Amino acid sequence: MFGDLNEKETLNKNWLNNDLPIHNNQRSLKKYNRWLIPFWLLFIFIISSIFGKTVYNNNLLNLKVPDESLCPILEKINPNSYITNPDNIKYILEDDKFHELLNKRFQNSIKIPTEIYDDMQDPVGNGSKDKRWYPFLWFHHYLEKTYPLIYKNLKVEKINKLGLVYTWKGTDDKKKPIMLTAHQDVVPVQEATLNKWDSPPFDGHIDNKTGFIIGRGVCDCKNLLIGLLSTIEFLLEENKFKPKRTIILAFGYDEESAGEGAKHISNHLISQYGENNFLQIIDEGTAGYENLNDRNFVFIASGEKGHLNSQIEIFSIGGHSSVPDSHTSIGIIAKLINEIESNPFKPILTKSNPVMSQLYCLAEHTNISKNLKSNILKSQIDPQANARVIEYLNSKIETKYLIQTSQAVDIIEGGVKANALPEHVSMLVNTRIAIESSVEETVLHYKNLIEIIAKKYNFGFILNNETIIEPTEKGHFKYTTIEPLEPAPVSPQNESWKIFGGSLRYFYENILNTSTTTTTNTTQDPFIITPFISTGNTDTKNYWKLTKNIYRYIPGNISSKSGGVHSVNEKINISSHYDIIAFYYYFLQVIDKVEDESFD
Repeated sequence: MFGDLNEKETLNKNWLNNDLPIHNNQRSLKKYNRWLIPFWLLFIFIISSIFGKTVYNNNLLNLKVPDESLCPILEKINPNSYITNPDNIKYILEDDKFHELLNKRFQNSIKIPTEIYDDMQDPVGNGSKDKRWYPFLWFHHYLEKTYPLIYKNLKVEKINKLGLVYTWKGTDDKKKPIMLTAHQDVVPVQEATLNKWDSPPFDGHIDNKTGFIIGRGVCDCKNLLIGLLSTIEFLLEENKFKPKRTIILAFGYDEESAGEGAKHISNHLISQYGENNFLQIIDEGTAGYENLNDRNFVFIASGEKGHLNSQIEIFSIGGHSSVPDSHTSIGIIAKLINEIESNPFKPILTKSNPVMSQLYCLAEHTNISKNLKSNILKSQIDPQANARVIEYLNSKIETKYLIQTSQAVDIIEGGVKANALPEHVSMLVNTRIAIESSVEETVLHYKNLIEIIAKKYNFGFILNNETIIEPTEKGHFKYTTIEPLEPAPVSPQNESWKIFGGSLRYFYENILNTSTTTTTNTTQDPFIITPFISTGNTDTKNYWKLTKNIYRYIPGNISSKSGGVHSVNEKINISSHYDIIAFYYYFLQVIDKVEDESFD
């Protein structure tokens, strides 16, 4: 992520001098004051020791970091004292016969094309007769046949016909439930791309030479869904683990579209358990780990940017193309597009954004340049240092929108005939809202830009049925907000975070043995677990009321050659599927033993 940035290119500016302004304007000492130097030094030392440490500790307090590190290394959690049979972890990861069973389950799930389209309506309401929902019913039948112990021992509920909720009831009602989620639906495969796939997208083919499985949904996210079910089936077959804490699996059916399935599931769970009564929710999101500057980082998405689709239309008088006005409605909306793209949202970097925690970890645990390190560490107390870090992040598209609201004009429609002036033109702007911003602030931004163009060309303006400028004889703009979603609450780095992160650290270092050594350090460096901001949205957008501890992350050693999500040749190394099962086999047993009082 940050490792790909061209540091020399970004730092080769006037701000290479990283001292605070006061250090650049030191006055020379007069001769008759030189005898005071020792006393001044002693005074500064005392003040710095008292006041400086107070400021530093207050900064840490505001960051909610429990010790004097801005990026503490989480303590590993050894699962051996928690789980029924530690040897089963090795069995899950290495047994060939078991892998054959897991492969078959995974492959067969891919063969059922649970594609979701944006125009598919509620499967219980207007869309009940839509045949495109049928594969979801086939998928349900397949799961019931494939996981007999789950369907025998767990409570299985179908929410709004197609949502799936599995409840493994714990013996202690005082313990808050944990919920693991995924989604059944996959992005459609365009027929025109079929000949570009190395194997048919719904075959679930495994290439034994490369160790990859290819097919729609292998990454996003049947890999996770089938892995979770296989974990529970394995625990039931083992018949030793008797959970005290209720375990819930929840699978929506339209995450790649409206996300209404998860909304129904959330309402159902709130009616059963109430608000803020879940210990943790873990969903899809970031995956695996990244090696940056010879250190391994696990980025857990602890927050998500907000979302807004802005539909902007212009209605104007028509006529023959031989006698046009100076600007047609297409020309005017082009002016608006130019206005929007010429006035992007301003970047902002505060400690509210999980990216700040990432940067602290980068500064504290890797060998980045001294200038960049200093600017990062001072970025929350020095505006100039903050600006320099923002410039650093803005230098690459991969990191630019981690700290800035993005805007993209994705759809435009208008005109019906070559010799007829367009009477109606529409466009859609997709916006992903920064953590520090809001839907209201975003709408105001677009409102102001539309007003500029409307006044310039004497057009009216209506915003969500509210008249801002009365329509004129020339016409009017109409701005409608669609699917507004505020930025997600950021999950705190609390005891819940430590247990999840500490378990992941043990998983990578001690089970998968993926720790690295460097030329300067022959010992194994610990994995660094750090928060991350997701620029997209998952089904967790519907689960905010259930808990404050929401993590969007898939465990596993995922090959860098995996990819093709939402595209041609979606593929992933099949071994990462076993990793999911191995991790949750022991994590569910670890979290079961934790007393809820430790989370308060």
